[in-house]
Amino acid sequence: MDGAEFRGALQQSPGTGLPGPAAEYLSWEQLLRDSTVQLVSFCAPGSTQRRLARQALEAGKAVLLEGIATHSTAELDQLVALSEQAGQPAGAMLPLRYCLPPDVWHGRWRSSATATVTVSRYRPPAPPGQCPQCGTAEALSRLVTRPGTHYLDLVCQLLGPSADVHVEGLQGPAGGTGGRVAGVVRFASGGVLSFSLTCESPTRLERVAVLDVDQSLIIEDGRLVTDGADGPVDRPALRLPELRTEVYRDMTEAIRTGRPPHRCRLSRTRAVTTILEPMHRQFATVPGGSGQSAEAIPPEDTHRQYVDRRPL
Repeated sequence: MDGAEFRGALQQSPGTGLPGPAAEYLSWEQLLRDSTVQLVSFCAPGSTQRRLARQALEAGKAVLLEGIATHSTAELDQLVALSEQAGQPAGAMLPLRYCLPPDVWHGRWRSSATATVTVSRYRPPAPPGQCPQCGTAEALSRLVTRPGTHYLDLVCQLLGPSADVHVEGLQGPAGGTGGRVAGVVRFASGGVLSFSLTCESPTRLERVAVLDVDQSLIIEDGRLVTDGADGPVDRPALRLPELRTEVYRDMTEAIRTGRPPHRCRLSRTRAVTTILEPMHRQFATVPGGSGQSAEAIPPEDTHRQYVDRRPL
C-alpha cells in the first residue's frame, strides 16, 4: 500500500501469511521501543486490546483496534481522550463502513427511516465435556462480536446516535455454544432499528436493510443494493480484504496529515457501543450462563474445530 509498509508481527497466528519480509518481535516492549513503528494494529480479546492500546498510545504510536473493543462508553471515552492527549489517531477495524459509496455515506436519512439487521451464524453444540467452562457470556460475546457488530455499526453510521436501546431474548442453550439476542433501537434522529442475532439456526443469513421514503440500502449475503434519486444500483460484491485495506489507507492518511481518520476513527463507535453495552451488562446474569468472562476463553482454542473462517 502506498505510503506504508508492514514492519513486523508479535505472536503471529499459525497459518497467517505476512506481506513480505518482516520482523518477528520477541516482546511487546521491543515493539514499543521500535521508533520506526507508527501504527499498531490489534487482533486480541477486548480487554487485552484496551490495555495494549493504552500502552501503545502512551509510547507515541497510533492504534487500530479490531472491531468494537470497548464494552462501555466510559471505556471508549477513556481511549479517545488518551488518543487526543497523545496526539495519535485511534481507529477501529470495521471494514463494512468502506462499502458505502460517498453519496450514501454523506447522505441524510429522515426521521422516518427504519432499519433491520438479521444475522444467523450456526455454531454446533460442543461435545459433552468438551467445554465445561463455557457459559452464555462466552457464547453470546462471540455472537455479537462479528459480524453482528459490524452490521449494527453500519446502521449507526447512517442513522446517528441512539436515544433508547431495548434488548430482549438474551439466551444461551445448555450446550454453551449457541445463543440469541434481539432488540430495538430508537435513534435521536427519529429512526428505528430492530435486530436479531442467533447462532442456533442452521440457516446462514446476513441481511441489513435501511429504508426511507426517498432512499434505501440493502445488504444481503455480501450483495449491496442502493436505491435513491437515480433508481436502484446494484453495487459490486463486498470483498473483505479490499475493505480492510481501505481501513489501513484511512489510518495511514491520518498519521501523515495529523487529522483524525475519516471513517474508521474510534470515536465513531460510540453509537454502536451504546447498543452493545446493555448486552455486556447482562452476559454474566443470563440464566444458564456461567458468568465466565468471554475474554478469558480464547474461542479459537476452545472450539477450534467449530471456528467459521469464512469472510463476512
